[in-house]
Amino acid sequence: MNQRTQLFRLPQLKLAQKGIIIVVIPLLVQGGVYLELKRQLAASEIQASQAELRREIVSRVNALLMNGFHAFQTMVRVGISPDDKSISSRSSRVGSLKREINELAIRLERDAHEPNSAQRLRLYGKAYTDSIESWTQRIDRQNEAMSLLENLKSNEKFKNIAIKFMRELQVIGLTQQAKLAPENTTEQSFRADLRRQLDNTMAISAFATVLAALFFLQGTISQLSILKANAQRFAKKEILLPPLNKSDEVGDVDRVFHEMAEALTAAQVKEHEMLDQLQSGKDRLDRVIENIPLAVVVTDENGTIQSFNSSAERTFLHRRDDIHGKPLTILFSDTSKTSNAGEFLNNLIADRGETSTQMEAISADKEVIPAEVSVTRFDSPEGVRYLATIKDISERFRLEQLRRDFYAMVSHDIRTPLSSINGILQLVQRGRYGDVPEEVDDKLNTAEKNVHKILELVSKLLEIEKLESGNLELSIAVTSLNELIGQSVDSTAQYAEAHKVALEAEKTEFQVKADSLYIENVLTNLISNAIKFSPENTKVLIETKDLGDLVEISVSDTGPGVPVRMQTQIFEKYRQAKTSRDRAKGFGLGLAICKSIVELHGGTIGVESREEGENPGSRFWFRLPKA
Repeated sequence: MNQRTQLFRLPQLKLAQKGIIIVVIPLLVQGGVYLELKRQLAASEIQASQAELRREIVSRVNALLMNGFHAFQTMVRVGISPDDKSISSRSSRVGSLKREINELAIRLERDAHEPNSAQRLRLYGKAYTDSIESWTQRIDRQNEAMSLLENLKSNEKFKNIAIKFMRELQVIGLTQQAKLAPENTTEQSFRADLRRQLDNTMAISAFATVLAALFFLQGTISQLSILKANAQRFAKKEILLPPLNKSDEVGDVDRVFHEMAEALTAAQVKEHEMLDQLQSGKDRLDRVIENIPLAVVVTDENGTIQSFNSSAERTFLHRRDDIHGKPLTILFSDTSKTSNAGEFLNNLIADRGETSTQMEAISADKEVIPAEVSVTRFDSPEGVRYLATIKDISERFRLEQLRRDFYAMVSHDIRTPLSSINGILQLVQRGRYGDVPEEVDDKLNTAEKNVHKILELVSKLLEIEKLESGNLELSIAVTSLNELIGQSVDSTAQYAEAHKVALEAEKTEFQVKADSLYIENVLTNLISNAIKFSPENTKVLIETKDLGDLVEISVSDTGPGVPVRMQTQIFEKYRQAKTSRDRAKGFGLGLAICKSIVELHGGTIGVESREEGENPGSRFWFRLPKA
C-alpha cells in the first residue's frame, strides 16, 4: 500500500461508531430540513391567519353595508308610521349596527393593526347611527317617494354622513381584498416550495443513508465471511483461518472465537482424558458392584430392571439375561406388589425415609426370602435410574428366633428352678430340716445371695426383652412428681442407711404424664446407683427443674464420677463406667432399662459428671412432659 493510499484511507472504526454515523447523518439532514419546514410552516400559518382575518373583515364589511341599509329602512318606516313597533324595530336595528361596528373596529385595531381605519369607522359609524336615531322628518303616506326625496334633500347633513360611512366601509373592504390577493399567491408559492423541498429532502436522506451504509459495510461483510468460514472449519475440526487483526467488534469476536476454539480444543483433550478415567472408574465400579455380597438391582424410573449383579443371581436364582427388562415387582411376593413397578418404587422410597425397608422377596423357585431393601435415586447419561440393594436377612430372622427362644428358656427353664432353689435354701437356713452348722450356714447364705443375684439378672433380662420387643404397655396418667420422689426415697431409705448416705429431696408441685410404677422404678434405680457409689457420710440430692413444657428430675452424688468417654455409652446394655470397679456392683442393665422407659414416655435421659477436682460426682437427669 503506497503513501497516497494510506493518506486517504478511512480510519478503522468500531461497529458501534459506524452505527452512530449511520444514524446521525440522516438525522442531521432530516433535522435541518425539519427546522426549515417548521419555520416556513410557522410563516404560512401566520399568512393563513392574516388571510382568514381579512376574509372575515370583508365579510363583516358586507354585513355592515346590508345592516346599514336595513337601519335606513327602519328609519323610513318611522317617518311613514311613527308607532311603537316601528320605533322599537329601529332601536333594535341601530343597536345591532353599533355592536357590529364596534366588533369590526376591534378586529381592525387589534388583529389587522389598522388603528386609523378603526378610528374612522367608529367616528363615521357613530355619526350614521346617531343621525338615524335623531331623524324626525315626516313622510307623506300618499306620495312616499317624493316626500322621502324632499326630506333627504332638506337634510343635507344626514346624506353626507351616510355617504362618508358607506364609502369608509367600501374603502375598508377594498383594502382588505387588495391585501388578500398577494397572500393567496404567497400561499400557493409556499406549497410549491414545500413539495420541492420534500422531494429534495427524500433524495438527500436516501443518498446520505446509502453512503453511511456503504461506510458501515466497508470490510464488515468480508470479515463476517471469514468468521462464518472459521465457524464451519471449527465444526469440521479443521484448522482455522488466521486472525483478522482488526480493532473493531468483528475483530474482537474473531479474536475471542480463536481463544474459545483453543480453549475448547484443550477442553476436548481433557474431556477425552476424563472420559477415559470415567470409563476406567465405571469399569472398577462395575467390578465392585459385581463383587458386593448384596443383591444389587438397577432399574429405570418405571421400575424396569436394567442391571443384575452376581449376588442377585445367587439370591433370586434368576439369570441376568432372563431378568433384564422385567419389572422389579417380580422379585417380591404378591403381598408386597402394587399395580405397577413404577408405583411400587415410589411407594418404597416414600415409605422408607432414611432407612431400609423389610420385605418378603421371592426367588425363582418360589422360596420366600426375608429381605431388607434400600433404594437410591441417581442420574445417569441414559436418564433417571434407581439402585436397589437387597440384603438377605434370613440369618437375622434365625438369630431373632434364637433370641426369643433364649428368653423363653430363661423365663421358664431357669427362673422357675432358681426360685425353687432359693425357697429351699431359705427353709434350710430357718431350720426347717434340722439344725444347720454355723460353717454350713455361711455357705448357705452365700448360695442364697448368688441365687438372688442370678434371679435379679434374669428379671432384668426379661424386662429388657419386653422393652425391646415393644410388649411393654404403659398406663399413662397425670401423676404428682412429689409423691413419686417420696415413694422412691422411702423404698431406698434402708439401703441408704446401710451405706451411711443421707437422702435429700426438695418439695415440688409439678405434675407429669407418666406411668407411676415405671417412673418410680427409674427414680429408684438412679437413687440406688447414687447410694451405691457414694462415699460414707455424704448425701444424695434429688431435685426438679422447670423447662417449659418439660420438667427435669435429677439425682446428684459425690461419687467417683463417670469418665467423659463413657457418658454417651453408659446407657447401653452391659456398659459400666469402669468394668474392673463396677462389675461387682451390677450387671450394666439398669441404666439401659431406665433409658428405654423414659423414651417410651417421650422424654430424654443423660448424665453430667466430674472425676476430678474439689467437687467430683455425677448428676443423672431425665425429662418428662408436664401434665
